[in-house]
Amino acid sequence: MTNPSLRRTLLCAGLTCGLVMGLSGLPEQVAAQAYPSRPVTLVVPFAVGSSTDIMTRVVAKVLNERMQTSHFVVDNKPGASGAIASVYVAKARPDGYTLLVGTGTTHTQAPWMMKQLPYDPIKDFDPVAGIGGVPLGVLVGKDSPFKSMEDLRARIAAEPGKHAYGTAFGMATVCGENIKRGFKLDLAQVAYKSSPQALTDLIGGRISVLCNDFNSSMAAIRSGQVRALAVTTAQRNPQLPEVPTMAEVMPGFPEMRSWVGVFAPKGTPAEISRMLAPHILAATASPDAVKALSPNGFQALNVSGDAMTDFVRSELEKWRGLIAQAGIVPQ
Repeated sequence: MTNPSLRRTLLCAGLTCGLVMGLSGLPEQVAAQAYPSRPVTLVVPFAVGSSTDIMTRVVAKVLNERMQTSHFVVDNKPGASGAIASVYVAKARPDGYTLLVGTGTTHTQAPWMMKQLPYDPIKDFDPVAGIGGVPLGVLVGKDSPFKSMEDLRARIAAEPGKHAYGTAFGMATVCGENIKRGFKLDLAQVAYKSSPQALTDLIGGRISVLCNDFNSSMAAIRSGQVRALAVTTAQRNPQLPEVPTMAEVMPGFPEMRSWVGVFAPKGTPAEISRMLAPHILAATASPDAVKALSPNGFQALNVSGDAMTDFVRSELEKWRGLIAQAGIVPQ
């Protein structure tokens, strides 16, 4: 027969154990319930006016409205193909208050284009949720003599060493190099920190051609400052139905569409990410987002958590092949 005092001891131990187990998940739950209690910085790896910046500011505005706060703010840290911003967030305190708006450049192209990437796109981040992306266009300035991709090929081939293409992010470089190799052109590369600067130089005639995203380019296309000679989607884009796809003029040209999503430093409480993800996904489908981004060919990226990790891993493998195919050597 069990000693009464021993029974009381075992009962207390069981209660204590149950209480500890019940409280083990409490810190994360409390953190999520109180979140956000101070500014949440959405770090954008490209300049103001870039495609990533445009999408992030729309999402931040809607997040503040949905969560009845003013804490979501945007901070631009351009440079080094997004590495400066990525390292900054990777080293930030994992408390949900510093988040990276990662892109195809930072997470799936830079790993194959830089010899020593100072962060790991999988190991250093926890995925929160996707935002979305837009197509790319192959652009020339309004005063350019190039009226079509075939015209561009013929004229640049006839003037070796006189032309350059601009690039402001990883996918744009792959696009430019595919054009260069596919048409066998002597076409120099000029790198920019972000799309708006590259677009300004295209308009000013300092570069001959630019692969660029619709978000930062469409206003210049519609105003006639630049012309789109092709788009990088598999089918013609409804926004520019008269413009051919690159695959039409260069069979086998890979489809290219940008994407961005929100990532937290590794170790951020999972409850915060799980709480924030549906708000981000809802923001991308909000009337504000549709009005601001749909005219630029925006498509939402409806993934979060493990599905977002799987998406990034898949894109990593895809772009390893495309970058090698384009003949790009890691720098």
